[in-house]
Amino acid sequence: VRAALGLAIFNQFSGSTAITNYAVEVLREIGMTDNKKAILLSSGISFAKLVGIVVSMFLVDSVVGRRPLLIGGGLGMSAMMVLLTVGIEIQSIPLVILAESLYMLSFAVSWAGIFWVLMSEIFSMRIKAVAVSLATSVLFAGGAIANILYHVLLKKGGPLFGLFFALVSLCSAVFVYVFVPETKGRSLKEVQRLFENMGFVRVNESEGQRLIN
Repeated sequence: VRAALGLAIFNQFSGSTAITNYAVEVLREIGMTDNKKAILLSSGISFAKLVGIVVSMFLVDSVVGRRPLLIGGGLGMSAMMVLLTVGIEIQSIPLVILAESLYMLSFAVSWAGIFWVLMSEIFSMRIKAVAVSLATSVLFAGGAIANILYHVLLKKGGPLFGLFFALVSLCSAVFVYVFVPETKGRSLKEVQRLFENMGFVRVNESEGQRLIN
């Protein structure tokens, strides 16, 4: 359960939802006054997300696997948050749009879909419903908190705004490297045994039954 909760927290605390929600406001902060143009430019972020998800569909099982994509995505997101910070500091609209779009591409290729793939693999059927529901609750709660932090740091944090989320994204890659094994090509039973052997998601039967009841 702890592995799933960690993945849920990093999924949202990296700023993945906030970067879309506040894309127009970021452009306003660096001097763009044309609201329609800001919305049009920000739509590139959604297009990048679509492209990333499609690419992920072809990589997650057949070529790369879950773990490398999550680690690479975390590192890419971290780098793009640093680039976004630079773009805001020098008030470069093209650099900001590029950083936000590449950040979303990195997220979509990795954390956007693979989180749900792992949620379906980690848990046995005995506790899957409860455990996935708990992880999903943490996911959305984390998203709400990250949105608030994103807004506050954008307004008052200066360079700390992007650097905070860059650090979270970097930590997400480290978390996966240390605690999340590769599950590509393994049966559900093999995956669950793999996590249990790591001592990270082990839930005994009595606890599982208590959660269900």
